[in-house]
Amino acid sequence: MLGRARQLTAAATVLALAVLAGAPAAIPPERAAPSAAAATTAARVTDGRFELPSTVDPSKPMRWPACRPIEYRINPTDMPKGMTATVEHAMGVLARQTGVRFRYAGRTSRTFSSATHASTPTITIAFTSKTHAAGQTFGGAGGEVGVGGSVGAWMTSEGRTVEGITSGRVLLWSRFSGPRTGAGVGWQALVLHEVGHALNLAHRGGTTSIMHPTLTASTPGRYTAAEVRALKQVLQTTHCDYAAWARL
Repeated sequence: MLGRARQLTAAATVLALAVLAGAPAAIPPERAAPSAAAATTAARVTDGRFELPSTVDPSKPMRWPACRPIEYRINPTDMPKGMTATVEHAMGVLARQTGVRFRYAGRTSRTFSSATHASTPTITIAFTSKTHAAGQTFGGAGGEVGVGGSVGAWMTSEGRTVEGITSGRVLLWSRFSGPRTGAGVGWQALVLHEVGHALNLAHRGGTTSIMHPTLTASTPGRYTAAEVRALKQVLQTTHCDYAAWARL
């Protein structure tokens, strides 16, 4: 007799743009911090958490099967001109740093709200020009410029538990203005930050980390060594059970 239990969980975290206004008394870690207050914000997000913990061992993160290439697809709605090349460049940085293969699989109509997973582990990257989308407020002084997260599931069958990330999702504000590549307040750092969330990383580190919740002039154009170690914890590159994953 086959017994099965299934649970879906989702995580989504926003990234904000640093502004030069005065700081409020308490700055939520997922909102913009004035540059003068960035160090205070960073001090609250250095615990190295992951977005979705394992249901088997909560001290570990839920993982992506990465024995084969992880695909990423782009929804072209509201996408700035030429952005596909920028996304591919950023994903190339991620691939070189982690040793995991990421493959651009073309365009998609899937949106940030789509939670069902494809036949292949996939990250969906979408854009919005709206001020209000996906429950977030984009733009403005201290407004958000991106949101990303992952969806995971687990299944038990005859005493065996299988779990994994079933999909990743990213939503970027298309009216964001910045250099397409390189470090600092630009698209490369924005894409890498939100894809980091899609891969199951929480906010972490100081202003010289990709996963800091605010883009500043100190934001690097690549992940730090600590972030690469965290990424390698969420990317499973051996003994991937794709058949069981497909049934999640």
